Amino acid sequence: MGRTAGIILIFLGLLLLIREFEPSLLVWLEPYRGIIKNSLAGITLLVAGAYLLTRRTLRKVIVFLYLLYLILYLLV
Repeated sequence: MGRTAGIILIFLGLLLLIREFEPSLLVWLEPYRGIIKNSLAGITLLVAGAYLLTRRTLRKVIVFLYLLYLILYLLV
């Protein structure tokens, strides 16, 4: 899990740097900004509930998808 977390943090850092220095690369996310920003609480509650109700393999998938959502949340 440590290596995976490290890779995700490096990827997130690179995306944040891209957003800072070349924001035109992320223009395609602009129409979805409101949806992504306004749904944080609902998505978090859904993911927490799904995490508690599932088993080991599916939990990893849920965590991965939630991390992708958090990356999008930080980018827009």
